[in-house]
Amino acid sequence: MKFKTDRANLHQAASKLLSIVPPKSTLPILSNILFELEKSKLSLKVTDLDVSMTSTIDVDAQKAGAVAVPAKVFYEIVRELPDFELEVSTYENRMEIKCGAGVYKMSGFSPEDFPKLPDVHIGRQVKIDGAILGRMVKKVLFAVSRDETRPALNGVLWHTTEEGLNMVATDGHRLAKVTRSDLKISGQGKDIIVPPKVLDNLVKLMGDEAGEVGIIVNEGSIVFVLGNSILTSRLLEGPYPNYEQVIPKDNSKRATMDKEILQAAVRRVAILSNTLTHQVKFSLKKDELELLATNFDFGGEAKEILKINYGADAMDIGYNANYIIDILRQTDGAEVLFDLNTATTAGIVRSAERVDNENYFFLVMPLRLLD
Repeated sequence: MKFKTDRANLHQAASKLLSIVPPKSTLPILSNILFELEKSKLSLKVTDLDVSMTSTIDVDAQKAGAVAVPAKVFYEIVRELPDFELEVSTYENRMEIKCGAGVYKMSGFSPEDFPKLPDVHIGRQVKIDGAILGRMVKKVLFAVSRDETRPALNGVLWHTTEEGLNMVATDGHRLAKVTRSDLKISGQGKDIIVPPKVLDNLVKLMGDEAGEVGIIVNEGSIVFVLGNSILTSRLLEGPYPNYEQVIPKDNSKRATMDKEILQAAVRRVAILSNTLTHQVKFSLKKDELELLATNFDFGGEAKEILKINYGADAMDIGYNANYIIDILRQTDGAEVLFDLNTATTAGIVRSAERVDNENYFFLVMPLRLLD
């Protein structure tokens, strides 16, 4: 294999792939990037056996070929090189990179040792606005469970109904749901559970200037097509728990609060909260919210009083401050609504702002208040 290309071109392609490469693996080959050169197209491929990614760039090809080389080492070399033209060649599974007066060599692996990536037929993809997709994913991704004993909760549920596309994530303590009435991905009523790693990488790939994203749902896998990059992931096995049964229908006590003021106050008060539970007590009464946190380990106590809009019965309720902060980060607009019932039942948090074709909310379970 032999080709020439700009350093920036190769650096950009390699940087997209690094987050897929597993930091530790019992299979050393998974720590490598597979380079495949055919005609003027250079494909860079990585996989952790669950999530795979291919990035393709145009180069000045002189000889076709393939080789797998250590991903981190290759990336660090290319990152530090000056912005000159690079000449890359391989011989017996060794790669040589020439840049100006510099020459860098490394040993690699035979391409036959690299796992075969799934074939992708991009002709049948469904194309949607990447900005909308990224927005939906960000709304729910933080609530995905890390508990490996409940594998179905380790991903984001995609569920298409008459309402449109629903995305749901929960860890049993909080739940996030977003619905777009103008999107449908798979057949109505068909559920798929998408792992967070591929969604996190998808959001990073799209960045702030997302164009169209192609989506292909296969039996057991999902594919995302973004320009010259293709992300493929296995789907998680279901069924996903019936989340609808935990969503309260009778939360009639509404508190309206300034989101930024609340978020800043919770962050401050949480500094002196219990280091295990991160509990902050919300004491609500007529148009007032008192936030209180205590830490008995070093006698710490914090209290703030906020002006809010609330006219229901007085109530004390405890929340994990980290959960509240995570939710507020994903809530748009200047004001946030808390719909409550009792101190021991789930609360619903949503934005006072409405977005066309979109509906989302967050559920958060309370903590038992410490005496």
